[in-house]
Amino acid sequence: MNERNNKLELLGSAPIPKALMALGMPIMIGMLINALYNLVDAYFVGGLGESQMGAISVVFPLGQVVVGLGLMFGNGAASYLSRLLGRGNKDTANRVASTALYSSILIGTIIILFSTIFLKPILAMLGATETIMPYALTYSRIYILSCVFNVFNVTMNNIVSSEGAAKTTMCALLLGAALNIGLDPLFIYTFNMGVAGAAIATAISQMVSTLVYLTYVAKKKRIFIQRKSIFSNWANDGGNLENWYSYFGVPVTYKPFDYTD
Repeated sequence: MNERNNKLELLGSAPIPKALMALGMPIMIGMLINALYNLVDAYFVGGLGESQMGAISVVFPLGQVVVGLGLMFGNGAASYLSRLLGRGNKDTANRVASTALYSSILIGTIIILFSTIFLKPILAMLGATETIMPYALTYSRIYILSCVFNVFNVTMNNIVSSEGAAKTTMCALLLGAALNIGLDPLFIYTFNMGVAGAAIATAISQMVSTLVYLTYVAKKKRIFIQRKSIFSNWANDGGNLENWYSYFGVPVTYKPFDYTD
């Protein structure tokens, strides 16, 4: 309880420089750690050959499109969540977090299925040649499907950070990245699985990070992810569009302005 009060105090009344340092540094470290996933895959896969290395490079943009969905929903919700928790409105914060998370998973799953169905044409459009294509298909079929965990992790990263628990997000990302570094050479070389081993190692690492966030949510001491009433009239404040896009958690470019004094 004291830890929770300290987090809310940090969001609501702490000096801005102190809040930025307490929340910003773990987030920056977490983002740096997250960037290691593809660097680690590229480093170990590079020992297999140029075509295998090219396959990783070709698939990378496709994975970033899927992960970008998590950033879209997570970043959109994070700012609003911090303001809600700062003024003690936890019930509304629960609804915002729930809607942002489930929306990202739903849209992410649709994009992943679409990418899986049209995988070969997409890879060809991204630059996969005849020699790269077999490796790109092998790697991407596993990697793209596992991106649903990455979408969850990226969205939860923003949600949990907005609640003031930036160290939790850093630990979740650090654990996943460290596991990926250990599993990559094991699956690629020891088990002789090649690029498929790199994709499996990344998938396992992402799932472990997901388990960390699920454990955090399961404690129900902070933001509570709800399944019910996410898109309901209740969650939408009776159909108020201005409130709806805030609860939905998506950054928008338009908002009605009140020109009256």
